[in-house]
Amino acid sequence: MTQGILGDLLLVYPALILGFRKSSRKVGRVKTSRRYADWVEYWLFRGVTRKTSLRIVDNLRELVRPREASWFELYVPRNQTVYAIESLAATGEVQLEPGARQASHLHLENIRQSLSELDEFCKTHQIALPVYQVAPSKLISSPEETAEQALYYVRHWGERLVSLQEEMHRLQQEKENLRLLQKLLKALHEDDTGIELFAHHGDFLCKGIYACPHSHPMNPVLSKIVIRSYVQDEMVFFLFAALPDQQTDVNHLLEQSDCIEVDIPDWLPPGRPAQEQGIAERLATIEHLYHDIQHKIELHWASSELKKTLANATVLRWFVDNAKEVTEHGEYCHVTGWSSLEKPASVESVLESANIHAIVRHPFPPLNSLPPVRMLETWWSRPFHLFQAFSGTPGSNEIDPGFIIPIVVPLLFGFMFPDVGHGLILLLVGIFFGVRQRNIRFLIPCGASSIIFGILFGELFGMEGLLPALWFRPLDEPLRVFGVSLLFGFGLILTGMVFSAIEARWRGLGLEWCAREAPIVGLYITAAIGIFFHTALVAMPVFLIWYLAGSSWVQSRRGKIEISVTIGSLLQTVFELLLNSVSFMRIGAFALAHAGLTITVIMLADNIDNEAGYLLALVIGHLLVVGIEGLVVFIQTTRLIFFEFFIRFLRVDGRPLKPLAPPGMNRVDTKIKSVRFDK
Repeated sequence: MTQGILGDLLLVYPALILGFRKSSRKVGRVKTSRRYADWVEYWLFRGVTRKTSLRIVDNLRELVRPREASWFELYVPRNQTVYAIESLAATGEVQLEPGARQASHLHLENIRQSLSELDEFCKTHQIALPVYQVAPSKLISSPEETAEQALYYVRHWGERLVSLQEEMHRLQQEKENLRLLQKLLKALHEDDTGIELFAHHGDFLCKGIYACPHSHPMNPVLSKIVIRSYVQDEMVFFLFAALPDQQTDVNHLLEQSDCIEVDIPDWLPPGRPAQEQGIAERLATIEHLYHDIQHKIELHWASSELKKTLANATVLRWFVDNAKEVTEHGEYCHVTGWSSLEKPASVESVLESANIHAIVRHPFPPLNSLPPVRMLETWWSRPFHLFQAFSGTPGSNEIDPGFIIPIVVPLLFGFMFPDVGHGLILLLVGIFFGVRQRNIRFLIPCGASSIIFGILFGELFGMEGLLPALWFRPLDEPLRVFGVSLLFGFGLILTGMVFSAIEARWRGLGLEWCAREAPIVGLYITAAIGIFFHTALVAMPVFLIWYLAGSSWVQSRRGKIEISVTIGSLLQTVFELLLNSVSFMRIGAFALAHAGLTITVIMLADNIDNEAGYLLALVIGHLLVVGIEGLVVFIQTTRLIFFEFFIRFLRVDGRPLKPLAPPGMNRVDTKIKSVRFDK
């Protein structure tokens, strides 16, 4: 049993052993040619320059520690305020926040009214303005004047557009009318002439030509006044003449039908050949004019001035919707907030690159204000943001668990849910549904981990013999499964303790941690090793004395030594560590349960004689295992992460940085509340 578990430990951590052996061989070669300090630097950085090494250290620090935002104050010329804030928002690293001084109010009614009139104008004329991804033009005048200019330009632009659209509609109607006349001329008999006589009403008769669908029944009233009718291309043309007092009844009857009145243009010459030629020439002219107007409309929509105007209007609307505490009086705008850019001077660089002249200060933040922190944002940590959302935001002196969650969660999940087939199902579900549902993308790495452990355990839908076990089969060696589970728990709890030591160093409490927490770590390691090597337990009294002495020293620094409190705290800590460690045995329990459930599904399916029923039972059974047990395993993984791992080091006493979103991105939590104008 002991040898098997130690062998598993070597299998889980081969890289550590291999790296140690390689470094040991290098020691023999390097010691003879380098001083000890040079060898240490060579072993750590392996020939990499010191500058590169420091960069690697900085990257590691960024990986494990949230970046604390720094406070800044800007004094921006009033006519550049909008685009100064937009330039800062474009970095994605700036959160605006009111300072200690109270800001006077800005009356934004002029800007808001201009933008409202612009929207009302577009709504009235049914103009759907596009959203152009174009940088706004240089802000020369004030925001109010810029809004008025945008309204003025869009009004004139819209009036021109409406005029062009009306002209195009008129040409379209004329073209349709002439095509009906063409059909009518084709339907006329060779000797029929005189349709131009129906162009106007006479003194004694009301005349007209109507085109109706062939299936439209003739109204008895209309049939009495129709002089002639012609059929052409499923259309019936009626030529009628009526007394003036019948005109109202005729119009009413025609309005209730599907008939169209055919207008006879004044320029139509007499004679059928001349009419056909005149209509054909006019249709060609209309077609040319139609395409010309269509081209003008396309150029009108593609106007660069329109793009700049709409971009300015978008920025002003974004500014008005967010800005609440500014004033329209004064020469300078006072902007305050937090920046998570790498260097404080980066704020000046952003404004200078936008050609915005501003005075930038980096004073102490307001009293009782908690600086926000920027947490880890990488492609491999985003699928596990659900865990970070549940746990809260770590402070600037805490470890950001975002870098280790993508490793620990799939590892625990895969061990408890080891099966190549089931893991493949989760992987495909995560890929297919993760396109729209980002919160379930963690199924991709978890499914991949299940596949890996399924290969190690030789599990494929619970069918024995299909895959050889590269490690061992859980049901064949259950004690080994629980032993590996305890090793997982030991490693995870010990990692949490190491993180706690790093956080104590960041907070300046490294000595206190060494006095009180370090002996607890020693006791825990000694107890774990003592399970396999009982001689290691002789070191436990040393750690007990260390803990009592260190706790007494810490209490003396705080004014009072209480031995009973020290012993009670020790017993509580030991009891918690014992429970936390035993709790990890559930990993092995679920690994065994998963293997047992898959075998049960196969046994139940084997009892069905029908081949279709056998396959149906297998599919339903495995889907239930994936759905129900997968959910339970996810819950248990979450519980182990939160209550056995995070509890060691995570205090979540920070608040997240909420970057100001650029124009065009709707975010209700990024309101501009920290802008005011000063003289």
